[in-house]
Amino acid sequence: MLTTMKLAGLASAAALALTLASSPAAAECMADAAPLVDPFAPYKDSGSIVHQESGFVFPDSIAGFSRQCAMTTDFSGNNFEIGYVRDYEDHEIEIRIVIVHLEGLKAEDHYRIIKPDLMARYSGATILSEGDYFVSGRPDISAFQGIFDGDKDGVPWHFSATAMDYGYWDARLMASYPLEIDAAAQAAIMELITAFQWQTPIAANGEEAGR
Repeated sequence: MLTTMKLAGLASAAALALTLASSPAAAECMADAAPLVDPFAPYKDSGSIVHQESGFVFPDSIAGFSRQCAMTTDFSGNNFEIGYVRDYEDHEIEIRIVIVHLEGLKAEDHYRIIKPDLMARYSGATILSEGDYFVSGRPDISAFQGIFDGDKDGVPWHFSATAMDYGYWDARLMASYPLEIDAAAQAAIMELITAFQWQTPIAANGEEAGR
């Protein structure tokens, strides 16, 4: 049974996570990249944006995806959102990545908090699968994923949400694309995840963000 303290913590987490998930109009697009923390690292090109609080690096382009811009609704640095897009046969594969710090937030809790809002964005949304997700090569990261079908403006759509628990930091990756390019889109998304999975965030004290 959940304690009163844990319920209060999850309620606060839900409010903060939903604010980031459901209010894009409140976000600000940052045009300038942050300074590189290590300009000699090959993945940190001159157009990279670094989320200074966690150390996550977001290149201008990666795995065939182009970065849209940096978005944030929380200027404390505890919430950070960024988007990537990749064209495929006149269709777009859209990715939103969120980095968030919420005390005691586990991957499954994170996923279940944002799931209702995500499903509400599409007509006739149905769950295809949901459960624990294994990040290849990173047994230290616990993750939870949901995959859905729905309609967007009358077009069959496929979308998913993957929440990852790094310890101090949590992340989520939301993917969205027309159902007709499902196979190609899934392959592209795996390329993107593989390209990012080497990153290990730092905690507020500058140490690796362990549990």
